[in-house]
Amino acid sequence: MNKLKTSLKAASGVFAIIPGLAVLATNIGVPPNCSKVMFFATIESFGIFTLMLLRLNQSALKSLSIKTINSLALTAMVMFGLALFGYIYLYSQYVVAVNGSSPLFFPAWPQGELQHGLATIGSKAALIKEWGRDDVFHVINSSSSLMLTYTTLLFLFVYQLIFVSLTFAFGILALRVDD
Repeated sequence: MNKLKTSLKAASGVFAIIPGLAVLATNIGVPPNCSKVMFFATIESFGIFTLMLLRLNQSALKSLSIKTINSLALTAMVMFGLALFGYIYLYSQYVVAVNGSSPLFFPAWPQGELQHGLATIGSKAALIKEWGRDDVFHVINSSSSLMLTYTTLLFLFVYQLIFVSLTFAFGILALRVDD
């Protein structure tokens, strides 16, 4: 049981630390023109915070039944799956590249000229082909920058939820494994 507890604690720590470092080193999953440092810091902060909450509430959590602990861990794993699929969906919908150009990050709620262009032309990819990548980039920043910020926050929330749910799932299981 001691090896299992050590393994679960290690897995929990890995899911709290490694993803942020991977983001910092590779920019993986970070939308174009977004700060990888912001994504790194958010993932690391929430991961460490989750571990600290588990540790500080260890005695109360140990008094929970195995059934409750399992339910919490399974719920966290379902949340992980939903967050992962949600992030993949968001990324595929709002990060668009055409003909090998650098990808563009579109706001979830376009405004002004961007909204009009998308309504007229029909799709993000067609808009890039019609107007050109740099012009679309300029229009996104001039007419929808606040909505792009909100979209970045949405991406950040879902992205960190992927890793926090894994950290929680493995961390709560580690608390109940006998020494």
